[in-house]
Amino acid sequence: MFLPTDLQGYVPSDHAEKRMAQRNVSFEDIDFVLEFGRKLHKAGAVFIFLRKCDIPRKERQVYERLEGTMVVVSRETNTILTVYRNRQKGLRRARRKSDRSHYPRYH
Repeated sequence: MFLPTDLQGYVPSDHAEKRMAQRNVSFEDIDFVLEFGRKLHKAGAVFIFLRKCDIPRKERQVYERLEGTMVVVSRETNTILTVYRNRQKGLRRARRKSDRSHYPRYH
């Protein structure tokens, strides 16, 4: 049974729970990412990304599959919004400003 205190006070949204199930990420995995991942504050959310160098050496064999996992948390409500993996460009993508070229320009 999931309890909100299991994830350091964060509660997953329905969307996040669905994505966790699709991507085979457990609540224990999320807790690990929240504890050891790198935090980036942007656009009213906190992006927590787990890099290979963030995983303690003793636990690499168990948690190396989580490398590239991103947990997006709302700043105001402590709700986990979504969870995904992107090993190559995960943190770089979160850092970059969004591409506005697809928005129509008004003159």
